[in-house]
Amino acid sequence: MPSKPIILVVDDDLPILALMRTLLREFGFEAVTAESGEQAIAEARAHRPAAVLIDRKMPGMSGDELIRTLRSEPGFDGLPILIISGQAVSPAELATLGADGAILKPFDITHLIAQLRSFVAAEQHA
Repeated sequence: MPSKPIILVVDDDLPILALMRTLLREFGFEAVTAESGEQAIAEARAHRPAAVLIDRKMPGMSGDELIRTLRSEPGFDGLPILIISGQAVSPAELATLGADGAILKPFDITHLIAQLRSFVAAEQHA
């Protein structure tokens, strides 16, 4: 078992990825990052993350398409997925997409870390 829970962060904005790597490390997680949906699928398969943070608006495969693709992958149907978005995401949209929650940009770090910790705790008890 890895000493730190792995969080996959998917965003096409490289400064955001760098910030998230540092931030997650400071709060006891290991961050694996991907700049595209295709790369995210490969990283998810390779690292089996405890949770995934996905930017909704990306070129190529959108965050919405990535969520649907991950949900169709064997073993990822229960993977906790949080959308990171500049626009509010309704509970109905979350349910349709198969996401577990959404964090609004600019995000509250305390809220983000609390959500990730609750997902990781739930995964460890599943």
